[in-house]
Amino acid sequence: MVALLLAILIIFPAQPGQAQAFSKKQLGRRALQTIVDNLKSDDSEVRALAAEMLGEAGNKAAEGMLVTMLEDQDKYVRIAASRALWKIGSPAGVKVVLGIMNDAPAQGPAGDSPLAVLKMISQNKVREKAIEIYAWMKGEKGAELLYKLKKDSYGPIRDAAARELARLGHDEELVQFTEALGAEDEAIRYESASILSKICHPAAAEPLAKLLAAEQSVRVRMAALDALKCTPSKNDTAPELIKLADDPNPTIKYKAVAALSGIKDDKVKEKLAALASGTTDIRIKITAQKGLMLSGAPADLKTAQDAMSAASPEIRIEAIDVAAAFRDADALPLLAQALDDPDIRVKLAGALQTLKRAAKK
Repeated sequence: MVALLLAILIIFPAQPGQAQAFSKKQLGRRALQTIVDNLKSDDSEVRALAAEMLGEAGNKAAEGMLVTMLEDQDKYVRIAASRALWKIGSPAGVKVVLGIMNDAPAQGPAGDSPLAVLKMISQNKVREKAIEIYAWMKGEKGAELLYKLKKDSYGPIRDAAARELARLGHDEELVQFTEALGAEDEAIRYESASILSKICHPAAAEPLAKLLAAEQSVRVRMAALDALKCTPSKNDTAPELIKLADDPNPTIKYKAVAALSGIKDDKVKEKLAALASGTTDIRIKITAQKGLMLSGAPADLKTAQDAMSAASPEIRIEAIDVAAAFRDADALPLLAQALDDPDIRVKLAGALQTLKRAAKK
C-alpha cells in the first residue's frame, strides 16, 4: 500500500498556491485508500471488485498486491486479480486462470446427492468465468484451447467455449447464435440475445435490429437491447432504437436510450437531448446525458448532481460516468460524494473515476 501511495504522490506532486490541484491529490489518496481497504473485505465479491478497479486504474505499483491476491481462498477473487494484473501488463495470473479452467469436477454416478450436484454446478460456474477471462487475455492465441473445451464433459463449459470463440469472430460459432434469433421458440430467441450481449460482435447488429423490429416478447426485446448496447457497428440500428426510445414500456425505453449511447449521429443527438430535457425520470435523464457525452455533446451538471442523490445505485454510477465529462471544479464534488456513498459499487466506481482523473496531467 505504501508503494501505491508513493506512486500517487509522484504523479501529483504538491503545487503550492493551487488549491484545486491539492484537492485532486487528496481525493486521489482517498480513492486509492478506498480500493486498498476493500481488497481486504470479508466479502469475496467486494474483494474481486476492488481488484478489478485496481487493474482498471492502470497503476503498475499495484502488481505486488495483486500477485498476493492470486492465492486468495476464493477462485473468483483469483480470477479478478489475474485480469487486473493483465490490465497493468503482467501475465502472472495466466497459470491461475488455466488451473481453474482445467479443474473439472469429477463425473459422479446418476444418483449423486443434491449437495454434490450443487457443488458441481458451482465449480463449473467458476470455470465458465475463467474461460471468459482467458479468452479476453489471450485473444486469438487462446482459440486452440477453446476448441478443446468444446469437447468438455459438461454442457455449460462447451457453451462458454463456443460463446468465447464467437466473440473472437469465429464464424461457425457466431452464426449459430445470430441464426437462433430467428427461432420460433421464444426461449431460444431470448437465450441467443442474452448470449450476444456477452459476445458484443459487430456482425450481430443487423440480426438484432431485425429481431427488434418484429419481436413481441418483452424479455426478448430487453435482451436484444442489452446486446445492441455493447455491439460495435450499431449505427445502422439508430432508427429502430430512436423509435424504441419512445416505447410505452419504461424498461424498454430505458434500454433503448442506453443502447443509443456511442452512436455519433445528429438524429441520435437530437433525440437524446429531447429525452434529457423532456422527462422527469432521472434514470432516463442521466442515461441520455451519458449518451450525449459519448457522442461528443456537453453533458448537464445539474442532472448529474440530481442523479447522485437518486435511490438507485445504478443511477448514481451513471452519474459518476457522466462526471468524466466535467472540469475538475464540477466533477470533484461529485466524486467526493461517491467516495462517501453507502453502496460499495458506487464507492469503488467513484474511486476508479477519481484515480483516472488524478492521473491526467
